[in-house]
Amino acid sequence: MPTLALELEGLPTGPIRRAPRRLPPERQARIGSGVALAANGGSRRWRDNPHHWQTLIFLLPRLYNPLPNGFREPIPIFLMERTLEEMQVMFSGYTLSPAHGWYLDGRKGVPDDLVRFEVDGIFTGGDLRVLHEWKKKLCRRFRQKYIYMRLVSSGVAV
Repeated sequence: MPTLALELEGLPTGPIRRAPRRLPPERQARIGSGVALAANGGSRRWRDNPHHWQTLIFLLPRLYNPLPNGFREPIPIFLMERTLEEMQVMFSGYTLSPAHGWYLDGRKGVPDDLVRFEVDGIFTGGDLRVLHEWKKKLCRRFRQKYIYMRLVSSGVAV
């Protein structure tokens, strides 16, 4: 099976199996390929807007949360590979880059090494439901209380 090399600073590198080319019948349309919902002025009603592009941004950890002694285990690469395979089925493309963050855990600040993903598209209400369920799955997979996922308006595609 062909492979796609993942090379990201600090992450172990190695082959990643490509996702199947044929989508299951229930997912023939990829997420983000639909018609976005955009506010219709001040009427508080929603309308379809085929030109309103959005960017989905989400961050995945490279280390598990700190243990009581402060040690942080690296997340196994196969979990990231599984996530990338799912993304290749769900989206028509994405961008990934290393990111460094920080969060407050009780009274202690914790630096965080992350992988930042960006996906551009037109997301429908159905897409948002699928993303919400996938986010819960990612929380379990990476043993996180919260996965940062944000959908922002990115303007009109040219």
